[in-house]
This record gives sequence, structure tokens and C-alpha cells, in this order.
Amino acid sequence: MSFQNRLRLACAGIVVSFGLALYGNHAGWPDSRVGFLTGMGAGLVALVAFLYLAPRWWRDHCEEEYSSRASRDYRRRLWPAMLLYVAIVFASTWLLKHYQMAMPLRAVIAIAPALPISFVMFAFLRYLRTVDEMQRRIEMEAVGVAALVVSQVYLAGGFLQLGKIIDVPSGVAMIWVFPLMCFTYAIGKFLATRRYR
Repeated sequence: MSFQNRLRLACAGIVVSFGLALYGNHAGWPDSRVGFLTGMGAGLVALVAFLYLAPRWWRDHCEEEYSSRASRDYRRRLWPAMLLYVAIVFASTWLLKHYQMAMPLRAVIAIAPALPISFVMFAFLRYLRTVDEMQRRIEMEAVGVAALVVSQVYLAGGFLQLGKIIDVPSGVAMIWVFPLMCFTYAIGKFLATRRYR
């Protein structure tokens, strides 16, 4: 898929996300669902803005990596796992909200969305084994930056919480670890690629 086609796909996603959010707001959908759709649209807006503003060397690197066999194999394993993750999140949330059940079963249903993320991690490890040495070095540096930054943020947040300066529920704090790792990994990869280009 070319750069322009990816931009068109992202723009279509923006229209669909905001369109569904507006419809849901008018139709009385739950605020959580409308908020999710709005957040997805906003994330796609940020992605399109980044793609337009990204330097040429980064776009060239992405095109080259996107067309590689290792990247194609990784995406073939990644997308089914991510779609399964979204489906399980919606299903488990609905079940936990609408049904009373014994604690062991409730725990299994609550933790079920983590299973597809395990498939994503295994797919990433397999991807690391198949890329060349330079790309592996970039990826490992990006993962290292993500781990260090998120650890530092959570350590600082823990001290602020103990000092009664902030009050973040533990469930909210824990569930944001993986998205923050992904976000800081992307920044780390951008910086590492620039360093080694």
C-alpha cells in the first residue's frame, strides 16, 4: 500500500469515527462508546498530521520497511490479534457489566483481552528475529527507550500518588502501561532511525 493510499485510508477512518460518534451522541449511545469513537478519530487526525509533517527520510524508511517480507509477515500476525483484542474488550466489558457471575469466571472474562496482546508480543519477537542487524538494533533501542521512559513516568507518578498530590485509580494507571509503551516505542524508533540513517 502506497503512502497516499495509507493517507486516504486514515482519512476515511477519521470520517467514519467522527460520523459514528456524532450519530451515537444524537442517538443516546453511552458516553464511553461515544468517547472511544471520538478518541479513535482524534488519534487518526494526529496520525495524518504526523504523516504529512514527517521528514522525507522517515517516509522513505517507512516505505522500505513496510514493503519488506519481515514486515508483511508481522502485519499478517498483528492485525488478526488486534481485531480479536478489540472484539474481546467489547465482549468482556459487556458481560461483566450485565451479568453476575462467580469470581473465578469473572476473573477469566476480565483478563481475556490480555491474551491477544500476548500474540502481538510473540509476533513482534518473531519479527525481531527475521530483520537484519541494523533494523534489529533500531528496534531494540526503541524498546529500551520505551521501557525507560514509561518506568520513569510511573515511578514519578507513584511518588506523586504517595505524596497525595495526584489520585489516579490503580486500574486506570495499570491499563495505560501498554499504550504508553507503544507510544514511546514509536518516538524511540523515530529517534533511533534518524541516528542510524
